[in-house]
Amino acid sequence: MNGRWRGRGDWRSTGGRGRGGRQWAHPASYQQKADDRAPSPPIGTLIETIKHQDLPSTAEPGQGEPKISDCDFLGSFNWMSGEGPTIAIPGKPPVWKPLSSPIQLEEDAGEYFRDQNAARSPDSPFEPAVHALLAQNATLSPPEFDLFACGSTLGSLLRFARDVDKPFRFTVEVVGRTVFFVRRENSPDEKLVDVRGYGHSFPEKYAPWEAEVEGSESHQRMISYTFAGLRCIVRFEGDGYLADEVQQPLPKDDLPPPTDTGHLSVRHAGKKVPQEAIFDLKTRSAKRQDDDILSEELPRLWITQIPHFVLAFHERGTFRDIRVNNVREEVQAWEMLNANALRKLGALVHKIVALARKSRDGKCEVRCRARGTLEIHAQLPDAPRPVSARLCERWTGKRVSPAVSEDGDASDGASASSGDGGELDKEDETAFSDEEAEKDYTACSELCGYCGRCGY
Repeated sequence: MNGRWRGRGDWRSTGGRGRGGRQWAHPASYQQKADDRAPSPPIGTLIETIKHQDLPSTAEPGQGEPKISDCDFLGSFNWMSGEGPTIAIPGKPPVWKPLSSPIQLEEDAGEYFRDQNAARSPDSPFEPAVHALLAQNATLSPPEFDLFACGSTLGSLLRFARDVDKPFRFTVEVVGRTVFFVRRENSPDEKLVDVRGYGHSFPEKYAPWEAEVEGSESHQRMISYTFAGLRCIVRFEGDGYLADEVQQPLPKDDLPPPTDTGHLSVRHAGKKVPQEAIFDLKTRSAKRQDDDILSEELPRLWITQIPHFVLAFHERGTFRDIRVNNVREEVQAWEMLNANALRKLGALVHKIVALARKSRDGKCEVRCRARGTLEIHAQLPDAPRPVSARLCERWTGKRVSPAVSEDGDASDGASASSGDGGELDKEDETAFSDEEAEKDYTACSELCGYCGRCGY
């Protein structure tokens, strides 16, 4: 493994992803038993089927190169503990601060949200991200962006482009001229139960929250870049930052007073941390010390453009082999080696964006149930909106359709989107389910959708 390593890794240790998934204080009504997983929501009429074998491996006319360029950090926020959904802007990630000597940690216990943003903002999962972006970027021009997605939905499409067999589902909606990809689980507050390993207990000891953002549960970041000719915004969770990678003192943000945010409580706390200092971290059993674990993580590190990877190996909860690596070169090399798959990804994203923009209501839903086959469906009215009506108006600069209620809910399937497509073919509605037997989520993350298949 190439790159810059810090120390010999004899004791320095850090945590696994998803620390915030279990910590949000939620009402008792949100509790969910292990054998009580919600059924998958119904899905609308089938519009089109896309086969992996039909995706081009050469660039289509008008599409850019299959690589990421012009990457910029746009903003961030922290999910905070509390009675209701509360964010701190700009927030701050946990700081890498290993203990002076190793201790044995207790194994993870409890329940963890599959999708923190949906659990905390179920009616409009992108509401906090868009609000944070607008608050931190006075000159942001939303019409500039073709796509706003999370790392999970892009990761699902990348796996499909690489012909990896894993089911997924997400909704698509046009807001102004930006197409939102919104991850969809069986229910917004769906949880992982009986999680094993140390991916949550580890960062609590070795990557703590600093005093200015005490009470945080998750650090969410938004970056922009160009991929395949599309201007994209990607939201993802940042595990932490390396203080000695911050070249300049972190400035105090001069943010405007919070605007009306409806159900979302907003406060100002933290400081912007540059993308160059962010790390992703994984914990693994010492039995895998000789495995090439980094190669398994490179696709999502490419999506999120995270430059540092922290890998911690444990023996029964004691971490003595900790590796902190700068992986910029490895990510760039992966991009070059996977150019054909990335061309397929670019063609696929272009296809979905075009279908949404051409549709009558600016909406559709994407699902994959079988290897090599992607289905595009009409979106039913029960699907969550990316953002509320009031924030849609701020993003587009236009008043939304009267059919959209004050709280952002649409009646009779009306949309705040701009779509001008034709009529849809009729077909019986079907249900989607990717339920499986015993799963082990120890090595999983938000970006893999907590698939239960990752090696530990």
